[in-house]
Amino acid sequence: MKRFIILLAALLIAGVNTECFAWGREGHATIAYIAERHLTPKAKENIEKCIDGHSIVYYASWLDNHRAEHKSWGKLSHVCHYDINTLRAIGKPRSYMKSTLKKLKNYRELPDSALKVTIYHFVHSFGDYHCPGHVALYDCTGEKPKKVHTSSYDIYLKTKKTVFDYHKLWDGGIIQQNHPDWGYMDWGHALDSSVPQEYIDSVTAGTWEDWLHDVATRTHKQYNIFEGVPKKDKGAAESELSVVDRQKMNEFGEFAAEQLLIGGLRMAKIINEIFGE
Repeated sequence: MKRFIILLAALLIAGVNTECFAWGREGHATIAYIAERHLTPKAKENIEKCIDGHSIVYYASWLDNHRAEHKSWGKLSHVCHYDINTLRAIGKPRSYMKSTLKKLKNYRELPDSALKVTIYHFVHSFGDYHCPGHVALYDCTGEKPKKVHTSSYDIYLKTKKTVFDYHKLWDGGIIQQNHPDWGYMDWGHALDSSVPQEYIDSVTAGTWEDWLHDVATRTHKQYNIFEGVPKKDKGAAESELSVVDRQKMNEFGEFAAEQLLIGGLRMAKIINEIFGE
């Protein structure tokens, strides 16, 4: 186990881009591809029957490509909401995922068109929920939850010498530039070539809500970047903004790659449980 962690860290430090990060289409495809690599033959066969014989990778960014037709979906499932005191998922995004999984568990009862869209929603949103830039924190001590922090605020990106939106840092670029010729399969093989079962068991233990709690906890704990940052304000002075330098970008890169791997492994577990019968 220790040896695997050392090797993974070396790979991430050596190969992850330190300029601009995002899930984007390649990131979503990577998560779906890693998940596909861990599907049982039966689960893979069953879920592909539901989506016209295509791979789940094919539809990993379907929702981003069809936002105009799905306005009700909107921004709801892109960002997950958490109680700032417990870091447990709350609100509509949590309810959305709960409802999506309930539908999938009864997938044989859904009309074909509804089933397809539900699968598209799950594959995309589950990946989004593992993105560190897709976290919003709420104070739930009052009668109604009050938004405290979101991932949409300005930071000073030192590597580019410019003010940049933190959410877009994750969501508006690419995963890496050190390997510009890499596609999702290259990333999938690099991150998932020799993952020990012990590691898989550890990151897939518990429920999907435990996994969301894990994302929020590790994101909040590792960066602590939510504390003391000014809200997005065009008038804010650069001196007031949190600085993201080369070292921080390297840390972001390592965490991004780790989240892609974990997200894929967890997605596979859910699909195997539902479609593996």
